[in-house]
Amino acid sequence: MSDPATTPAVETRPPAFSELAGHLLLAFTAVMWGASFVGTKLVVDTIPPLTLGFLRAALATLLLVGCARLAGQRLAVPWREWRWLALLGALGIGYFYIGLNLALRWTTATAASLLSLPYPVMTAVGARLFLKEAIGPRRAAGIALALAGAAGLTLATTQDSVGGAWIGNLLAFSTTIAWTAYTLIGREVLPRLSPLVATTHVMLAGALSLLPLALAELIAGRVPRFTGESVAVTAFLGLVCTGVAYLTWNRGLALLGATRASVYLYVQPLAVILLAIPILGERLTLPTVAGGLVVVLGTWLAVRPDRTLPSSHEP
Repeated sequence: MSDPATTPAVETRPPAFSELAGHLLLAFTAVMWGASFVGTKLVVDTIPPLTLGFLRAALATLLLVGCARLAGQRLAVPWREWRWLALLGALGIGYFYIGLNLALRWTTATAASLLSLPYPVMTAVGARLFLKEAIGPRRAAGIALALAGAAGLTLATTQDSVGGAWIGNLLAFSTTIAWTAYTLIGREVLPRLSPLVATTHVMLAGALSLLPLALAELIAGRVPRFTGESVAVTAFLGLVCTGVAYLTWNRGLALLGATRASVYLYVQPLAVILLAIPILGERLTLPTVAGGLVVVLGTWLAVRPDRTLPSSHEP
């Protein structure tokens, strides 16, 4: 994930081929991030959630380290930077995977994806509370809509399900708070490093933060059941949905800029729905669709950039 609000709204258009490549890379990323919800739901009862989170982060770290080496980038960073990267990893990777994996034991992949979507909304709220950034009427309306949609979606899926669906819904929504903290802290830290180096260290820190929790899970007797399916899905989650997807996101972001890349936020829940129905047998209900649409509309209003005059670089 990335915060669209951290770059200017006016951006230079790339050449046509690069623009097409950027759209394809970002579409691939959004679909893979959507597939991660379905993949996690498939194996979270076979591989305990904290262990699954550690394995996913560890596999992604290995891939990113290899890519950094191939690119000739030095991974060493000063200690003052590593402290912040460790915090970012614990929030954006560690807690995000904890909250998401636990959520998917209780709620549907569709609900979890929609409830984790409005992280830009929570980022705007956090920026107002802690950084005193202004929120105009349009963004305020978007925030209110997204939060109302999230509340309605939680109630709808709780009524349609049995057991602790509301717990899963709250856990899924809590990941937006973790990502808000990640985004606000990352605004100051991440621009000082190359995207690949920063992502590698954040992923490593996330894996390290999850390791003791995975060990505690193992000591408590929650032993993973490795089958052909669970191994394949875990490898897919770590290597493709995380490692490769972060690389394609960063590249697509560099080609198109954050403003246009933010459109692909809305592809992720669509990908989840299209995959969850045939693979997981999930069904869409009218309240779920209505709540999801309100969340999407509110998020769009909150992150839509203000209109600006075109620069001399644009046609």
